[in-house]
Amino acid sequence: MGRAMAREPGILLFDEPLSNLDASLRVQMRNEIARLHARLRSTMIYVTHDQVEAMTLADKIVVLNGGHVEQVGSPRELYERPASRFVAGFLGSPRMNFLPARLHAPGETSLVDTPVLGMATLPFDSSKLAADASLSLGVRPEHLSLKAASGAAGVVVIGVEYLGSETYVHLDTGQDEPLICRCEVNTGWQAGDRVELQLESTRSTCSTATAWH
Repeated sequence: MGRAMAREPGILLFDEPLSNLDASLRVQMRNEIARLHARLRSTMIYVTHDQVEAMTLADKIVVLNGGHVEQVGSPRELYERPASRFVAGFLGSPRMNFLPARLHAPGETSLVDTPVLGMATLPFDSSKLAADASLSLGVRPEHLSLKAASGAAGVVVIGVEYLGSETYVHLDTGQDEPLICRCEVNTGWQAGDRVELQLESTRSTCSTATAWH
């Protein structure tokens, strides 16, 4: 990297330069590359499979899938308005939850029905789809909240990950993969608890859910 930068080229190509470093050194070098970019003002093309590197270093991200360009945009655009299920699942840690859903009433805002969330009005345009269309609904872990279920209703907590500043709660919804909800630290949820899910549209200015037909 140093030899390449010493020549002051107009374009620099990085091919996963941090992949062999340990976690703490990757963070340090990621910040150093960002500072160098700000100082040199050279165009940098940075190839990576690490979404954190892509989100923190890029002005513009190009997401490739099997040689096909899935989406091009800023980190915020790709995270908040993914153009495909692949992009939605690629960006975000933990990854976006995907739920089967059925379109109840199409329009500029959409009324959808899911086995887990029930009926919900969501801010995406489904006016070109027919009523009763099958959808794949994507919901970020931070856009869900939990409350204690009454009786046998709700879903079961199967795991809790305490990370210091936040907690991830894993839920059995009867699908192949558990649904993940990001919660405040002191939630007190434990494996075996039965909970109900709610979409928290007020917690983010971006759409809380995206659907693909």
